[in-house]
Amino acid sequence: MDTTVEVHEIGKKYGDKWGLKRATFNVKKGELLVLVGPNGAGKTTTVNILTTNLKPTRGYARILGYDILREYKEIRKQIAYMPQEFVVGWDHTPFEVVTWNLVARGWSISDAKNQARRWLELVGLWEARNKPLRILSGGQRRRATVATILATEAEVFFLDEPTVGLDVKIRNTVWKAIRETVKGGASIILTTHDMKEAQTIADKVVLINDGVTIVEDEPYKLVESMPYKYRVVIEKVDKLDISEDWIDLGDRIIVYAKNYNETVRLIEKLGQMSRIHMIDRVSLEDAYLKLISGDKDVKVH
Repeated sequence: MDTTVEVHEIGKKYGDKWGLKRATFNVKKGELLVLVGPNGAGKTTTVNILTTNLKPTRGYARILGYDILREYKEIRKQIAYMPQEFVVGWDHTPFEVVTWNLVARGWSISDAKNQARRWLELVGLWEARNKPLRILSGGQRRRATVATILATEAEVFFLDEPTVGLDVKIRNTVWKAIRETVKGGASIILTTHDMKEAQTIADKVVLINDGVTIVEDEPYKLVESMPYKYRVVIEKVDKLDISEDWIDLGDRIIVYAKNYNETVRLIEKLGQMSRIHMIDRVSLEDAYLKLISGDKDVKVH
């Protein structure tokens, strides 16, 4: 597959403070890359740079072979961007918003209307197509925004936290629409602070912390790189007399086990010390926590 997005050492400084210190990654055609990290990690700054809305202080990036500084006009013609806050007139309907956006990008009115129907149906909003946005729920408006952006059939999409605030059912509908777009050959960069979302839908994840991208790989490979297979979450105690690795979460502690038998022994031991809240397999969230803690046992590909 061809590389559609190439990012090398980009950073952005505001005064004497780095909003983004160093980001490096690549995206291929037909690939969904999820940029994941906590709020304030630099995700939105990265997207603003790549969509040519913000000039980097250092580094370079290319979108579809075009330099983000010298050839930004060409880039803007071929990408679609969904910011966290998508501003449209509240008196317009979902059908109008999707259709007019396509016409503004050069589609014929007939083709734009057909495309609007297809995407509003895909996100489950066709029945509400003629209702003003102001009377729709937040989830419905969010789906209208997703349909507006994905309907453009751009080669590269940037979606900044598209599922934030959505309930599980609506979120799954949006995920389906996003995966359909990738299946069609588009490249998508999606930001989220939700590790479960990243692990579920991403072809590849880039973990970012404190303005630095720390690893780029497929989600399952990052999870498999963990030297542990299970996690036990317990209520925090003053003294934890165990040899296993653990992470302090404040009022709770995550203790890691390497295999099933070790997990059973750990449960018996921890059950005498504290209240057990959860027993589960390790996830992308655990890999992230161990990576930012500097755990050398976590392999970075």
